[in-house]
Amino acid sequence: MEDMKFAQAVVKKAEEVWGSLDMLILNHIGNSYFHYFNRDIEHVQKLLNINFLSYVTMSVSALPMLKNSGGNIVVVSSLAGKIGFPMTVPYSATKFALEGFFNSLRQEFVMQNINVSITLCILGLINTETAMKTVSGTFTSPPAPKEECALEIIKGGILRQREIYYKYLFTKIPTLLRDWVPEVVDYFCRKCFN
Repeated sequence: MEDMKFAQAVVKKAEEVWGSLDMLILNHIGNSYFHYFNRDIEHVQKLLNINFLSYVTMSVSALPMLKNSGGNIVVVSSLAGKIGFPMTVPYSATKFALEGFFNSLRQEFVMQNINVSITLCILGLINTETAMKTVSGTFTSPPAPKEECALEIIKGGILRQREIYYKYLFTKIPTLLRDWVPEVVDYFCRKCFN
């Protein structure tokens, strides 16, 4: 998804195959590392393309179909897009960008009476094969089951929820506390890493 023409082509292919879309679930990421930021700007740019700009491109491309169906955009994001975590600088930057873009777009949809909902999915560590390989030996928190997570994502989109948090205890509570006791939240975020 680093190539925006490919991102557009995926949506076009969906239109050719199905004729329309009721729900666009954006759930793809570029591989990142879990170590101190090494000032690799090329890596940051690559992740911004994959984790942010391709989401925007696909949403813009799908919007005519979603307007016609009164559909949903479901954006799979991360707690790292709500709270800064160590060892995740490029990844977190892309997830914070998703938060800003799609929350602002939701406001514009309301102001223009566009009946397309946007659901942001704020996820913690999920036990996918890719995630487990990426964080192996660095992250101490237990992962949540991927099957239950997938169900929550779909349910949140169907119910047109503004946000879903999964696992709730590990994602919503820190988000609520970050503005009240940021140093405490930061401390516990650092403790999640070996």
